[in-house]
Amino acid sequence: MAVQVKSGLSYFTRPSEHGWKFYPEAKHRSYWESFPLPVLLVLHHPCSNVSYWADIRQALRSPSRTEEAFVEVSAQNMLGNTDAAELFTTAGVQSQPFIENIDNVLEKLLVTRSKEKTFPLSHFDLFTHGLTNICRSIYYGMDLVCDAVEYNLHAADVSFGMGMGDTEHHFVFDFVKFLLAQDLAQIDYSDCLIDWVDRQMQPHFVAPLTARGRKLVSLIHKRETELVAAGTLPDGFGLRVAQEGFFGMIPESYTRRFSRIRDFQNLSAN
Repeated sequence: MAVQVKSGLSYFTRPSEHGWKFYPEAKHRSYWESFPLPVLLVLHHPCSNVSYWADIRQALRSPSRTEEAFVEVSAQNMLGNTDAAELFTTAGVQSQPFIENIDNVLEKLLVTRSKEKTFPLSHFDLFTHGLTNICRSIYYGMDLVCDAVEYNLHAADVSFGMGMGDTEHHFVFDFVKFLLAQDLAQIDYSDCLIDWVDRQMQPHFVAPLTARGRKLVSLIHKRETELVAAGTLPDGFGLRVAQEGFFGMIPESYTRRFSRIRDFQNLSAN
C-alpha cells in the first residue's frame, strides 16, 4: 500500500456532504489511478490530532466519481478507528482464514451451498463451470450463475423457477472472496468492487488461476479418476468435471453496430 499524508487546517476548509473535498493535482491523478497497489490518502487535523483517510486510487478509478474534480474524504473514516482489513479491502485482503490443505479447499467448495430452494448452487459449481482457457483461467458472470442454477432446478425436477435476491447475490459474490482468500485466482478485486459497491451489480471477469488454483484442478481430476476406477461414476468418454468451457460476446449485442462503426471510422479519417 502507498500512503499520501497531508497535514494542515487548509485541507479541512472545503466541506463535502460527508466530510471534506480534496482536490488532487492533475499530475497526481493519473499516477495514483494507475498505481499497482491501493493508495491511501490521509488528511491529518493538527488541532484535534485526528487523521481521516480515503482510498484515493479506488475513488479515481470509479466511473461514478471520475467526473468530479475532488475526492471526498469521509469524516467517518477516522484512521485510528479503522482495522487493517478495511484499509486493505481493495487489495483483495479477506478476513476469512486461509485453508492450507488443498484437499480441505475442495471440501469447502463442495459443502458451501445456497440454502435457498429456488437457488440450488454450490461454490464447486461456480469453480468447475467457470473454468476456461485450457483450465488456466476462471470465468465469472451472471450468465454462468443462471445456467448452473437452472440446470440444477431441472435436474431436481422441481416445478418452480430460479429466485435471486440479496441473500443469493451475497452468496455468489462470496465465491469471489473465497478465490482470493484461498489464493486460487489472480483477481482485480478493486475493479470488482466498482461493480459490487458503486454500481450494485455482480462483476464480470476472466482471471488467471494461480499455481494453487491449478493444483485444485488437478486434485479434482484425481478424485474423478478414482471414482471412475471404483465404478461409482460413469466414464465420461472425454467429458471431465474440471474441463474448459468457451465464452464469447453475444453477436446480437454488437453485430448491429458494424456498419455504424465503419461509417464513423470513414468519416473520422477524412
